Amino acid sequence: MLTSEKKRLIQESLRYLAASHAATVAQIEETMAVLAMALDLDQSDEGTEFTNRPVADKTTFCITWRGCDCFLGNTLLFWLFERLARSPNRFVPHIDLLDDVWPGDRQSSTIRGVAKRLRDRLVAADMSDLAAAIDGSVSGYYGLILV
Repeated sequence: MLTSEKKRLIQESLRYLAASHAATVAQIEETMAVLAMALDLDQSDEGTEFTNRPVADKTTFCITWRGCDCFLGNTLLFWLFERLARSPNRFVPHIDLLDDVWPGDRQSSTIRGVAKRLRDRLVAADMSDLAAAIDGSVSGYYGLILV
């Protein structure tokens, strides 16, 4: 039987593993982009992962991804996505999301509801793959995992 301390240690280890994996992937993508630029490679291909990042436009409050647009307005949905998009392939702790996105009094449980609504809006805008990239499977973290 697992004690609560063992469960906590396992959960902490899983969080660390997920965060370190995402950071490694992000470093590889950055290196690929630098190499592509240095070698003057065409980076406009639809399938090129490291140039195929979503754009969160703060002037129009619109998400653009693979030729599709999703207007979210000046809402928590937009600001949650914008914050996750600033750290692609990395898990962001709930406390950082709350500090950056939610003004005033807030709770960690509100993130789940906003993330669900955000995924629904992205699916409705024909961005199912981007919706699926919003990952909340690591307890205490959310990430925009594009790889």
